[in-house]
Amino acid sequence: MVLRENEKLIKVIRRHKSSLGGTWSLSAGLVFLFLFVFFYFKFNFFGYGWQAFSVLVFILALVCLAKLYVWKNDALVITNQRVIRNEQSGLFNKTVTEILYQDVHEITFNKKGLASLMNNYGDLIIRTPSEHKIIFEKISDPEKVVEIINQTRTSYAPPKL
Repeated sequence: MVLRENEKLIKVIRRHKSSLGGTWSLSAGLVFLFLFVFFYFKFNFFGYGWQAFSVLVFILALVCLAKLYVWKNDALVITNQRVIRNEQSGLFNKTVTEILYQDVHEITFNKKGLASLMNNYGDLIIRTPSEHKIIFEKISDPEKVVEIINQTRTSYAPPKL
């Protein structure tokens, strides 16, 4: 991402780390299942047990790295001039949406469920006057993010003519 002239980066916000948990848990479960079948049932995968295990670990590592790449590049960027939503929905799918502060009509957040209350994450929704929405799901501490955006909006507001 390239910043404009006189633009300063305030904060980069990513999804809560718990959004990676499913992939990591599934990978660990598959490795455990493979080792359980290999040692408990003495099934050696037709003489290719360790080769099959190596392929499984390699594929799971690639899946975890791909998920980590998507998580790292899927971000909400707050600058002194605008809010930018970099939406990375896959390895090769990226959508960038930017909203200037004068176009921000309303900022809300919600926390749904016990896990979001315990881990302090929620969804951030930014609305424009034309009813366009930017939704960023599962961000850490959404109250603080709303406060940062509002403080930035007021402290860097352009002078009125």
